[in-house]
Amino acid sequence: MIKFFKMHGLGNDYIFIDSVQNQNYLNYKELAKIICKRNFGVGADGLIVILKGQNCDAKMEIYNKDGSKANLCGNATRCVAYYLFKKYKIKNPLIQSGKKLLKTKIISSNGKKAIVCVNMGKCEYEYSKTEQILNKNYKLNIFDIGNKHCVIFVDDFNFDYKKVAEYINKKLFQDGINVEFVKIINDTSIKIKVYERGSGITLACGSGACASAFAYKFLFENVLNNINVELDGGFLKIIFNKNSSLAMLGKCNYVFKGEF
Repeated sequence: MIKFFKMHGLGNDYIFIDSVQNQNYLNYKELAKIICKRNFGVGADGLIVILKGQNCDAKMEIYNKDGSKANLCGNATRCVAYYLFKKYKIKNPLIQSGKKLLKTKIISSNGKKAIVCVNMGKCEYEYSKTEQILNKNYKLNIFDIGNKHCVIFVDDFNFDYKKVAEYINKKLFQDGINVEFVKIINDTSIKIKVYERGSGITLACGSGACASAFAYKFLFENVLNNINVELDGGFLKIIFNKNSSLAMLGKCNYVFKGEF
């Protein structure tokens, strides 16, 4: 039996396995495929394994629901930070995710809910190109914040963005890529639809919100310090720090624990 707990950040839900004190040597790639199935398993966008960290409080291993690995997940990081705070009494955990060390801060907590801030580090612009997809031209803007994102600015969401994102993943990027469709609301707000590599359409993506906010500021010369990002699951605030790093502020929720 595998002990787990489930949490979500704005509806972007994950199954977590705590291996901080007693590491489980499991085939997490295959486990993710089974346990994340919504009709046959527990159901989630992915599986997160929490391990003992070196020069940090904990390390995250991230598996998408198709079994592929990911380097970064902002929503899951907020969840892990709050779990470490509640379980191990670590006030502001330092968490390794991929090659990044993420500083977190528990802003407030109330039972099973919390507001957590994560310093996501720097986002890098790589390139832009225009591609014809399903008989329409789209400008693809590629950014890297520890994982890669394809940010596409649109006037509205009245098109099959899932099909467009699937085409981008299968035809244009050999290893797939996270895709965000971004609608500008005003100088301080954007709304996005998310397609995550290995998981498909999700209600929210923390790193995607950061990449989209950075793309808005970078490509449109927006000089404001804070951007509010509306996702299908709720809102995130992206804060631009003086050292060019991005901080992400948002909610996380504990759902339940169990055995699988």
